[in-house]
Order: sequence, then C-alpha cells, then structure tokens
Amino acid sequence: MSQPLYVEVYERLREQIHAGTYGVGDRMPPEAELTKQLGVSAITLKRAMDLLRADGYITRRPRLGTVVVSTTATAGPGEQSGPAPLVGCVLTDFDDTFGTRVLAGLLDASGTAANLVVKRSLGDGAAEGDLVRALVADGVQGLILEPSSSQYVPPAVLELVARSFPVAILDRVFDGVPVSSVCSDNVSAGRQAAEVLFASGYESIGLVSAASTVSTVQDRLDGVVAAHATRHVPFDPAHQFRRVRSTVPGSGVKPDDDVAELETFLRANPGLTGVVATEYNIAVLLREAARRAGRSVPDDLGIVCFDHPDAFYDQARYRFTHVRQDETRMGREAVALVLEQLRGGGQVTKVTLPTELVPGSSTR
Repeated sequence: MSQPLYVEVYERLREQIHAGTYGVGDRMPPEAELTKQLGVSAITLKRAMDLLRADGYITRRPRLGTVVVSTTATAGPGEQSGPAPLVGCVLTDFDDTFGTRVLAGLLDASGTAANLVVKRSLGDGAAEGDLVRALVADGVQGLILEPSSSQYVPPAVLELVARSFPVAILDRVFDGVPVSSVCSDNVSAGRQAAEVLFASGYESIGLVSAASTVSTVQDRLDGVVAAHATRHVPFDPAHQFRRVRSTVPGSGVKPDDDVAELETFLRANPGLTGVVATEYNIAVLLREAARRAGRSVPDDLGIVCFDHPDAFYDQARYRFTHVRQDETRMGREAVALVLEQLRGGGQVTKVTLPTELVPGSSTR
C-alpha cells in the first residue's frame, strides 16, 4: 500500500540529512526552492518539514530560516513517544457507492499514528451535534466531521473551532468558518460531467439531486451552469430536479415514490436530453424513470453520475458514465489535517482533490 506523499518527501529529506547533503548547522534551501526541486506542493512540503521538526532534525531560527540541528531522531514518522492520540470521526453514512473507500482511507492513514472512533449521524443534524459533544467528553483530541449540512454549522463544532481544537471537515465546505477541510473539486467535476454530455450530442442538459443542503450539490450545479456558459447556452432552471428524498440518509421515503416524481419531471421536460445526477443511486432511479416515460438510455437520454460501486466480479452490472472521486485519499488527507494540527500546525488548510471521468453505458 502506498504511503502519503508528504511521508515520501520526509523520508527523502531525512536521507539527505543522513547522507550529509545537509549537515548539522547547515541552512535548508527556501521552501519555494524545495517545492520546485521535489516537484510537490507547498502543503506537502510543509507536512514533511513538520515531521522533520517533530523528530528533531531541523528547527526554525530567526533571520536564518530552517537549520539542520541533528542527524538522528528520537522517533520516526508515525511513531509516538506516548499513547497515540484519540481522534473522533462523525460520518453521515457510508456504503459501496460512496463512503466505504473514504472509511478505508481514514483507517489506513490513522494506522499506529492515531486511534480512530467512528460514529454515524444518518444525516440528523441534532444527532450530529450530540455525537460531537459525546466524543469530546470521552476525550478525543481531534475531530473529523462529514456534516449533514453546509448551511448549518453545529454549535458544538463552532465551539471547538473557537478554541482551536483540531478539526477537519470531510467532503464539505463551510464558507466563512476558519476550519480545515478536504473535498473534491466539485465545480470542475460538474463542469466536466456536463461537457461530456454536450460532446456526446446531448444538447439540453439538466441536473438531478437529492433534497440536500450540502455544498457538494451546489458546487456541482455551479459546474453544470459554467459548462453552459462556456458554450454560450443558457441553463434552464426548469431542468433542475432537487427533490430526490429516498437517497438521503435516514429518509423513510420509498425509492418508487422518487421514480414516480422523476417520471413526471421527464414527461414535463421532453426537450431535456442529458442529465447530471449528483449520486449513483439517483442515476439508478432516473434510469428507471426514463424507462417508464418511454425514453431509452443512452439513445434518448444521457446520464452522467457521481461515484459508482465497484463491480469486479459482476461484469453484467450496468455501468454509468460517472465522475470518480479519490475517496481513499480524501480519508487519508482528513486524518493528516488533524494530525498536523495536533503537532502544533494551527494553519487552516483547504485541500481540494481532482476527480476522474470514467466512461460507461449511459452516454453515447
């Protein structure tokens, strides 16, 4: 299993110190120069330098910069001089369409560096706040949170942010709140999803999403609108359907109820030829609604969705054209953000991950 890039950079710099490239008393090159030499981002380099500093190899000195102070360390990366910190994690939910790989990334990255306690809120904002408070009361030293909403910040979380408690927000963005976060570049992904539909000959593109207030949905819509603007084609607000309820965690709505409403939506918009679905399960509902409305996918209606379950052993499973998020890395980065704060790095960091478009059978 590959290790995080910042650990690879740490090990490379550590070996240079061991080899004498940078001796005791030597000043390290400026960070701008090191990022260029190593071909990494400033954030990655900072994490590597934090590890070197924590292990006693380097220190910061006024007017001199970063100076090598030792060729030996008392602990290696991920090793603890005391018990590993306890980190709490509250997810809305997880399954094979989205979340299971995030959880794998969280567990992989914590390893021996942290003890992870995972809870589920099922999208209940009140339960979310209660879980956060309970975890803090139980002694967690950091928190990873996948919020149920991007419009409402739980007071329990605001209290933690106000006292500089290590917090990382997962798969969401809180505008105006100084808190570290990691999520996909959903605007670019939404734009790419719409553009592949345009390129495949679907001239009128819409968006179907859950009844949700998370930032990811709005960002994906912004990307779809941006794709229209690039082609100088107006986006028709009537081509939005944002009332899918059965896919929302904790919802008691039956999938067939959503299919019926989606069928009505398609019949009311006969000119709609392509749809960006913000979730895999929504794409499944939409495909059934299209069948009931007498429209064939992909001939009469193209669909691009976000995320897709793996089907290594089921080659007969229908595969949608979809946007793949780097879920495993998302989980790993969230753990790294909290551990960095626990090491004394108080800087707010926003990590935005690239996505990948995977062709399937739902577009021409």
